[in-house]
Amino acid sequence: MGYGIEGALKFGVYEIMKPIMLKLLKDNTTAGFMMAAVLAGAIASIVLCPMESMRIKMVTDESYKGMNFFTGMQKLLKEEGLLSTFSGIWAMLSKQVPYTMAKQVSFDIIASLIYAIVAEKSNVPKDDIKFAVSVTAAFVASIFACLSSQPGDMILTETYKGSCADNVFGVVKKIYNRGGINAFFTGTGARILHVSTIITSQLVIYDIVKQLLGLPATGSH
Repeated sequence: MGYGIEGALKFGVYEIMKPIMLKLLKDNTTAGFMMAAVLAGAIASIVLCPMESMRIKMVTDESYKGMNFFTGMQKLLKEEGLLSTFSGIWAMLSKQVPYTMAKQVSFDIIASLIYAIVAEKSNVPKDDIKFAVSVTAAFVASIFACLSSQPGDMILTETYKGSCADNVFGVVKKIYNRGGINAFFTGTGARILHVSTIITSQLVIYDIVKQLLGLPATGSH
């Protein structure tokens, strides 16, 4: 439920904010897209945080055993209050903002570059290559998204593993003490194999849905 809402917000807020940011930043495409993605990632993270806290409680706290989301959330809010569900917000932002920014912006820019190159090198109509462009750009974007959000993923995992007992700086120090900068990229290869498939599928479906709604394919305009 949480990630469904979070995903809808990331894609939806990004699309809403793109034209607004482009206007504010005088059509600076890269900066406009990045600011739209930062806002989308931040808003989605804030909404997701209470639901992520609830999920962690349900899998780690015996007193929540057998509860569903609604009864569990009621218990959590009654016993610990709403603010307690945001104890992992900085860790969540450290992962989701870079992840959203890299995924959304690189997908837009890479798709635009492919269309520009094809237009220069051949006379192939854009409509004939939309799906191929979408898949290619989505796959490359998935790699950028995994790499940029891997340190944040480590911070988020460590934060919730410790039930958010440490602040984000303490968590960063703990990970760094394990092996320096390299420790933040532990498991990157496995994560790329797993997450890149999900991201590629997400972005291709996102592009198809945009076109079904009458919007141009990503990067084609």
